[in-house]
Amino acid sequence: MHSTNAEQTDTLRQRSLSLARRLLAGAGRASLVAYDLAPLVEAGALSHGMSAHGDLVVACLTDREIPATMWHSTPLRVRVDVVKEAPEWEVRITACAVHLLGELEWLAPDLVADYLSQAALDPQLVELATAPGGRIGIVRTDRVLVHDIAGVLPFAYDEVAERRDSFPDRDQEWAARDLLGQLPPAQLAGLAYAAASGWMSGVTLSVREEAACPHIEGHVFCVDVDRTGLTLMSVDLGRACVHFVAFDRPVDASDELADRIGQLVEASSAISPRSS
Repeated sequence: MHSTNAEQTDTLRQRSLSLARRLLAGAGRASLVAYDLAPLVEAGALSHGMSAHGDLVVACLTDREIPATMWHSTPLRVRVDVVKEAPEWEVRITACAVHLLGELEWLAPDLVADYLSQAALDPQLVELATAPGGRIGIVRTDRVLVHDIAGVLPFAYDEVAERRDSFPDRDQEWAARDLLGQLPPAQLAGLAYAAASGWMSGVTLSVREEAACPHIEGHVFCVDVDRTGLTLMSVDLGRACVHFVAFDRPVDASDELADRIGQLVEASSAISPRSS
């Protein structure tokens, strides 16, 4: 059974929206450039997250070599990038990124304690913000761009901020990856094959020629585990193919994930090469 273009488009949009929420909520590595102040100097040692009120928050230590971290006056126009790598050990894969243009306003020291008491932020971000020399600021923007192997999709910031689901979060991601890693290689390969064969739950996002190292030839890697599904990369016969396999309904907790993965494996087995 094949999915329609409209169904695939909606599924991939929901996937990208979920990625945007996860990245802004703290996944990945954030950096910013104050392009009016020092366009060639990147502030990369940041912690970031979203507050209970939907603010995009960044924290850092002041650094005289990075003017944006020392700024005390008006809001700064900034570009913010959040880049996330795949949860893999054998290879390094850039999974996705979020980009935005906005204004950064550092909080005055006398406002920090009150803001933190209401923001419900990640403890690591709070620790950095309240360390000696630490700062915390709010980035305001109207739009974010999600960039991954499926392409680039724009979202209104409010659409991302109003979502309250960001499974798996940064602390849950590797546990989710471990669940997927418990599958035998043949079952992972079966998921990738089914997606490439027009299975209604899967779609191939990218196919490119790849001069693969011998030790990864024939392997299937995890690009991402998301509440909406699995993103897998298969490397075979000089090609790297990225596939997305959607769950029949979103996963919002770790105890649901094993069941959803099992359902996908069972359904895909009817389309695997062994059954053809």
